[in-house]
Amino acid sequence: MSTVITAALADVRAQVWAAQVAVVRAGAATWTGGAADAAAVHRQEVLTDLRRCLDALDAADRLAEVARRAEQQCLPPRPLVHAGVAAWA
Repeated sequence: MSTVITAALADVRAQVWAAQVAVVRAGAATWTGGAADAAAVHRQEVLTDLRRCLDALDAADRLAEVARRAEQQCLPPRPLVHAGVAAWA
């Protein structure tokens, strides 16, 4: 289960990074007057929000790691086979 969550978080992180790139590239658009100022402010707000998303993803990654460790601790023991003799770990 934790591997599915980790993969989903990686997908979301990639999308947020792509959004950051798009916002930065949008800064190349030519605006004039008040529209230029408003666009710059809006771009900065969006980048700040995307940074918050990445921070939240970092926190989710930490939780996923805790879940992965807990998941491993809760797995039933697997039989160990040594020289044809099974034993429980």
